[in-house]
Amino acid sequence: MDYYIEANGKTNCKDDFPSGLSFFFEQVGGFEEKSMVMQVEKILKINLSIFQDYDFEGEENSSKHWKNIKTFEKTIDDLLLKIKANPDYYKKVKYNSANPPSYGYSTDKKEMERMKKQQREYEKSPLFGYPADNGYLSSKKFVEELNQLKSILNCYKKHGATKIKLSYY
Repeated sequence: MDYYIEANGKTNCKDDFPSGLSFFFEQVGGFEEKSMVMQVEKILKINLSIFQDYDFEGEENSSKHWKNIKTFEKTIDDLLLKIKANPDYYKKVKYNSANPPSYGYSTDKKEMERMKKQQREYEKSPLFGYPADNGYLSSKKFVEELNQLKSILNCYKKHGATKIKLSYY
């Protein structure tokens, strides 16, 4: 599944929501307060919930998800300023360094019990529920893609758009 962005008017803008940002905001691999996005929010003292307000496939009232471009842009600008003021913020993000056990099924009862035991041990880890470190934040790709998203918004504004909507499919 991925995030998508669209303007409230016709444009010829390249409007592909950056893939790394999509992965980041999907909170893949981390759960709730342990996800990268929630940790970054806490570390940088910023509310990123605007990215969690999206149209989901098959939703009846998708019109409620339109956001003012300037409000959305301000959130991105605030985030970039906080990152610039705290360039080592990503070092405070907790990750799960353990290798998750492979999920599978076996007709051999001993083998199945071994896999279940591995899973239980993994879930007892103090870092269970935290995402694996994919290097996204430390590589500065996060900042690059936030700037890429800003460029999309600027293009939308040049074409007269005033609102955007995120979708998640």
